Amino acid sequence: MPITTRRNPARDITTFECDGDLSFVEIVAVIERFIQGTVAPPTTKLLWDIRTASIDNLSEDHVSHIANLVINYRAGAKDTKIAILISEKFNSDIAKKFKAKAKDVLENLIVFRKIDEATKWLKKDSA
Repeated sequence: MPITTRRNPARDITTFECDGDLSFVEIVAVIERFIQGTVAPPTTKLLWDIRTASIDNLSEDHVSHIANLVINYRAGAKDTKIAILISEKFNSDIAKKFKAKAKDVLENLIVFRKIDEATKWLKKDSA
């Protein structure tokens, strides 16, 4: 499975490490399991590490659907932070589309190219 979920309850961070070709169905399944808390209680800080993943097969409708899942789950939660980690070579159009779709509800969504910057931002208080 190309998506590995890791939780750090002490820091309230869940990391989704993605590798290989990702499908829309797989991404939705991981998000739904996270939302339902079937693995562990959800956290408010999320890191999507897609540096080694291929998401070329995701359409704009797929991105919109994924954004809506997250929006519906965390709507109004000011403490939610989402970092999307992309490689230096990655075309960030998909990440930008996700952020544009979610920006009205999730103001704390940032795309990073360096892991240390993403984790530092997630660890900061949301004040």
